[in-house]
Order: sequence, then structure tokens, then C-alpha cells
Amino acid sequence: MKTIIFTNQKGGVGKTTLTREIGLALASRGKHVLLIDSDPQGNLTKSLVDGEHAGLYEALEGDGLQLTTVRDCLSLVAGDSRLAALEKRYLGEVDAYQKLTQVLEGVEGFDLVLIDSPPSLSVMTLNGLVAADSFLIPLRPALYSLQGTNDLLASVAKVKKSLNPALELLGVVLNDYLSGPIISRQIKAEIAEGFGEAVFATVVSRTIKIEEAIASRTAVVEEATKVASEINALVDELLIRLAL
Repeated sequence: MKTIIFTNQKGGVGKTTLTREIGLALASRGKHVLLIDSDPQGNLTKSLVDGEHAGLYEALEGDGLQLTTVRDCLSLVAGDSRLAALEKRYLGEVDAYQKLTQVLEGVEGFDLVLIDSPPSLSVMTLNGLVAADSFLIPLRPALYSLQGTNDLLASVAKVKKSLNPALELLGVVLNDYLSGPIISRQIKAEIAEGFGEAVFATVVSRTIKIEEAIASRTAVVEEATKVASEINALVDELLIRLAL
């Protein structure tokens, strides 16, 4: 079982969108996927299921792990606003950053676990970094898009040193891309120069199709569109990098 956290300390870069669409695409290929919504905003959960569901809050508090079935091969550990209350409560506890690792110790039957994290270096984010085998950084081609990346990489270095030496960068995904503006192409080149081969060859374009899929709780790969081809190509690259 491979565990990947989608993380960036800058908001609005597409962490939740990519976690969702990659998870749905993998499930459509028969991969057994577990999605974990560790963001108190709970947007991943809201994009997939209706109503309130027991999930990560209960699991972290020792009440057992309850999974919500989204569709064949795809399950969810739901997240909600109660996770914010755990931030202050866990600070100072000896195992503050190992709680998600402990929750996942008994999980079986999945090929991949994908963690959607908050847009900050929070207790939830650190729990994800400690529990994960690798991390994926979504970036938008916008001014200051790399602003939070140095802080993230510095935090990852500390996690590797003291809590999770095996944590590795899986790659960087350029998301929400418009090829027309010169500034977009310049920032794309800047990202490629900064991260080199870590950057996925596939770029995910800006499109209303993703918002429509979220609104209808469908997957973009279920329609014959440009972004569907991009998500499928991104998943192809992901599986190669994971040797799955």
C-alpha cells in the first residue's frame, strides 16, 4: 500500500481537486483507493458524498476508523470542521504527529491512500507527512506560486530528519494552466527550472469541466474531454513513478 499526501502551504493550488480526480481515475482502473480528508474545510468530502459522516475526527480520537464508500474501489475517510479543534489539543502531546500513522496501521485492502491536506503547516499536515511514503506538490502558474514551496520543503526536511526518514518527493504537478498568457509560460519555465525532473510532464489545464464534475459528483475521466485525457495521462505517469 502506497500512501501519498497532496500538500502545499499555499491555498488555491488544486490539492483537493487533484486528490479527488486522481482518486476517481485510479478507482475507475480497478485500483483500490482510500481518500483521507484531513482539511477542516472538508471540501474533498463535500465533493464526493452528501450529509455528515463519521471519519477522521473519530479515528484520531480513538473511536475507530469508519470508511465511507464512494463507489466501487473508492472509499473515503471523511473530514469536517471538528478537525480544527484538534490542532490546539494535540500540541504538546508526545505522539501529536504520529496519530494518523497509528490510525493507518490497521488498514488493509487498498493499493493507494491519498491524503488531502490543509493549506498550512498544521498538525494535520504534519500527521500526513509522517504517515506518507511520498508527497506530491500541486502548483498553479501564478505569480508567487512558489512562495510557500521553500517553507514546505524546509518542513519536509525536518520531518525526514526526525519523524519519517523514508518520505520522498513524488513530484510536482502544474495545475489550472492556461497556455495563452506569456506570464503563464514564464512561470511554467520557472517551475521546470526549479524542480527539474520532479515536474510531471502532464499539465492539467484550467477548465470548467472539473467544477461541473464536482457539482454532479462525477469524475472528469468519465467524459471525452481534454482534461479527462490530461488526468488519465497524469495517472499513467503517477503509476510509473510508483512502480504500480
